[in-house]
Amino acid sequence: MKTLRVLHSLNELRPSGAEVMLRSAAAQWKEHGVEADVLAVAPDIGPFATDLRAAGYHVAHEENAPWWLVPFRFRRRVRAGRYDVVHLHDETLNFWLALAAYSAGARVVSTVHNVFPLGGKARAKRVVQRAILRVMGTVHVAVSEDVANNERRRFRNPARVVDNWYDPAFAPPTPEERARARAALGLGEHDVVAVSVGNCSTVKRHDAVLAAMAHRACPPELVYLHLGQEDEAREEHRLAVRLGLADRVRFLGARHPLEALHAADVYAMPSTHEGMSIAAVEALATGLPAVFADAPGLRCLAEASPAAVLTDVAPAALARALARAAARPAAERGQQAAAPVQRRFGMARGVAEHVEIYRRLLKPGRNSEAHRTT
Repeated sequence: MKTLRVLHSLNELRPSGAEVMLRSAAAQWKEHGVEADVLAVAPDIGPFATDLRAAGYHVAHEENAPWWLVPFRFRRRVRAGRYDVVHLHDETLNFWLALAAYSAGARVVSTVHNVFPLGGKARAKRVVQRAILRVMGTVHVAVSEDVANNERRRFRNPARVVDNWYDPAFAPPTPEERARARAALGLGEHDVVAVSVGNCSTVKRHDAVLAAMAHRACPPELVYLHLGQEDEAREEHRLAVRLGLADRVRFLGARHPLEALHAADVYAMPSTHEGMSIAAVEALATGLPAVFADAPGLRCLAEASPAAVLTDVAPAALARALARAAARPAAERGQQAAAPVQRRFGMARGVAEHVEIYRRLLKPGRNSEAHRTT
């Protein structure tokens, strides 16, 4: 079996979906005969570069300015690296980098990681660009059914669905692991613990969790563990103080989430939209009940797990949903709740599907693959 050389091109490397999946899958690529490298096309390489190098990837950095020179430098890099496939993970310069990859003799896979709500000229431009790339043989991959539906409806782009995967280290805790996690985080025996994982942004809508905690329908013993990088102004921290919640909210920063997930009683994600949240999949894989906003990218995820519910994010509705989910009996948590998620979002399945796409692209008649959907 011929060894394939694949270049994964991303923006600044941060601990988000694509980067986390690549880190966990490093050994899996090699088992399939794939040599995978990572390139950050951004002003800075990003803090997650160290993690990807530690996992075994060759990680490089390409400045993304001036933008009109980036495709030429990208073409030289692809040709020098003798890459068979370029896998694009970012919308920035996506079209131009794909053209550069083709001119260097590589094939192209482009993964759409989010439900992009574009309209007007931006939407028209994406429609044309995606159509041109499909004609050239590009396989567009969507990370969830919601993303695929958005691509088809908004951009007339029939993308193939390959669900995101998660690191199998995320598993239900034993009673001893749960007790250690809660002790390490200073949680009391009677604390009801909600957790969210994600950097602060308007899309993540963490302020909705804070507003729900201030509502009378929320259990007064509920403690909120907030994992993720805060914005420079620390707006969410200041909101917690204004709402009188300072002693019930723990801003833990960007850190590995497994300990907090093992300590928690419910996972909260009130985002306005998602592509396919790895953080949410990881939470479900630990057997946690989850409360999701009734929003694109979360609806299909809720369908995949009996432990997940959808809700309005108004304070009263979200407070009640968190209270009900946290009160689920132990029999509805743990391995029983995690099993469907483990089957659907397992890493071996996702890596194998990508490798199958790569190898099909290198066979005669490869352009027909661009129009496959699942």
